[in-house]
Amino acid sequence: MIVRVTEVDGVRTRYLTEGSGYPLVLVHGAGLSGDAWLRNIDALGRHFFVVAPDTLGHGFTESGEYQAGAPHPHIVDHLVSLIDSLGIDRFTIAGSSFGALIAALMYFKAPARVERLIIVGSGSTFNTEEDSRQRLPEAYKNGLAAYLNPSLETCRRRMANIFYDPTKVPEELLLVQMTSYAMPGALEAYERRMQGMMDLEASRPYRVLDRVEEIRVPTLVLWGRQDRRGIYERALEAVKRLPNARLVAFDRCGHYPHMEYPAEFNELVRQFLKAEPLRLEGDHLELVVGAPSA
Repeated sequence: MIVRVTEVDGVRTRYLTEGSGYPLVLVHGAGLSGDAWLRNIDALGRHFFVVAPDTLGHGFTESGEYQAGAPHPHIVDHLVSLIDSLGIDRFTIAGSSFGALIAALMYFKAPARVERLIIVGSGSTFNTEEDSRQRLPEAYKNGLAAYLNPSLETCRRRMANIFYDPTKVPEELLLVQMTSYAMPGALEAYERRMQGMMDLEASRPYRVLDRVEEIRVPTLVLWGRQDRRGIYERALEAVKRLPNARLVAFDRCGHYPHMEYPAEFNELVRQFLKAEPLRLEGDHLELVVGAPSA
């Protein structure tokens, strides 16, 4: 895995990358960074050209001109510019949590370029507006404690609150969080972004729940049954409306299947991108919606 820092439309942008060949873009959730995929990049990089950016205003990427309101279009536009700068045309995009909503919005912005879509534990994508009204303030408070006092303990507690098994929180991720949260302007950027996300009226144009039938590309949804942020029943309802989707549920798993079960996650993504039948190994995995064949 390699760390690169570049300028995208005048914005200092950091991204992690590995591998070659077919492009796979990984989009982290709110308040995290590309390092959220530390347990996935190298494994997937053996098969694909993996790019995991710190999205606009996250991690070690600057905020650009975004100051207030819904952050969604600003993040999408920055991500498109980064992908263009890397010479990527067609690609698969995977997103976790709020990053999955960004991934879906990327499809709507450039449907001819997004060939496959992977949605990982994303209440931002499938929860109703009323669900979001209740859960977004909880997510904001959970992250705020770590931003206000970026210690090893507060960062570990923030992650543990949304893991099924707190012992699976990646230790290698915590130092990165402590450092990025302590960066000048990081707290202010987090508060602006979360306030924009919690402004449901401003964010309404960027909801995709009412448009899921328009997502025509093959879609893989990976979800923890014990996810506290993304309601499992909402994911089940939404996936049944998607024209070409499969849902794999991870039992004994919270908000981050790619961190709690990285080996299984990486293999499912590999199979999906290679258009192979999905082979589920382990009693904690279940294909709930969709046929096992590609």
